[in-house]
Amino acid sequence: MTTYTPLTREQKLQAEFVVQLGNIAEAIRSAARGEDSSELNATIGALQAEVSNLAAANANLSQQLADANNLVSDLQAQVNKLHEGDITPDSIQEVMEHLDIQVGE
Repeated sequence: MTTYTPLTREQKLQAEFVVQLGNIAEAIRSAARGEDSSELNATIGALQAEVSNLAAANANLSQQLADANNLVSDLQAQVNKLHEGDITPDSIQEVMEHLDIQVGE
């Protein structure tokens, strides 16, 4: 029966480090062989353009959100102004006073 021991965090990090070193070594070998990197450069350019477009869209959406927040504030101010004079009486006596109803004795 084979028993497996879980890897420690340090062992996992070392394994990742080895993988990354292997990737770097492969990239160096490819460059030394003179492989064409124009496709990779084109992909990088396209990704940079996409990031720029996303940043512009984000700025546009942020401005739209700020404008919407201003509209909400304006609407809330109008609602508050409409309800400034409103009274919600708590008793019959307050209703009568508000409507200026006088009851004889």
